[in-house]
Amino acid sequence: MADLTIVQEHEGEFAGPRHALIHGVRVPFYEPNIDQDFEKDLSRFETRPDDIYVVSYPKSGTTWVQEIVWQIFHNGEVSKEKVDCRYSQLEKSQLFERTGDEHQVALTSRPSPRFFKSHLPYHVIPISKSEGNRSKYLYVARNPKDVAVSFYQFVQSFGPASHFHGTWEFFAKMFLEGKGAFGLWSDHVLPWWEHRRDSHILFLKYEDLKKDLCSNVRRISEFLEEPLSVEMIAKISHQCTFAEMKKNSDSFSLSVYPSKPSFLRKGEVGGWKAHFSEELNQAFDEKFMEKLNGTGLHFD
Repeated sequence: MADLTIVQEHEGEFAGPRHALIHGVRVPFYEPNIDQDFEKDLSRFETRPDDIYVVSYPKSGTTWVQEIVWQIFHNGEVSKEKVDCRYSQLEKSQLFERTGDEHQVALTSRPSPRFFKSHLPYHVIPISKSEGNRSKYLYVARNPKDVAVSFYQFVQSFGPASHFHGTWEFFAKMFLEGKGAFGLWSDHVLPWWEHRRDSHILFLKYEDLKKDLCSNVRRISEFLEEPLSVEMIAKISHQCTFAEMKKNSDSFSLSVYPSKPSFLRKGEVGGWKAHFSEELNQAFDEKFMEKLNGTGLHFD
């Protein structure tokens, strides 16, 4: 992995997770899990018009939207196959075939339709300049305070494998400074929001999904041009509630870390209040919420 630049934040006895820099973007590096040619290959990777990308800043409802999309395309089927086997995570995949590595099925060799998950920001993720080859991108955003808490819990769940050693306060400081995975939250969310009216992008909010899942399942199906009956919308909406997905929690654990906790944690809105001091709450408001002023994007 010598071709990748690896960075790690340190502060006294604390150490943040290790990240590989991909076009300047910090990507988690829990193990040698990023193809050494990924950065070079990304610029020549071609999208297909029937590719589906579920994109977000981490811990924003990615798995939730992945499951909704999957059921829309599979007649409401609840799959027992792990979600990270059903979706290729773009930044942790080999993009092209290589001589001597025939055991690895590259993304360019996978049949259509291809289902992708990604946390790459708008300026890095592949988007075809040709409208005819443009894929569909579903972007989901969540209140950054809930994101930070959920991300901290997720990183901790990996134990020593994440190389993270520190407190919640240290993690929150990295988050505020944009030194965590995938950079500053607002720099990630706002470019996707600015492109929300593009025909190939559907911008979703975690909190809206919680409020009215049925209407959002309908929105998603219409965006994907996969019309559903009223009965199927109701069925998928029920099966994609947090309580129902927890019944199938084995499929939402990482295939490479089967003993680790599920992608599903609590599925709450407002859980951040139990973790934030008044000072930290003010810091998040000043750093992130004020950047949303005038954009039309807001979080309850």
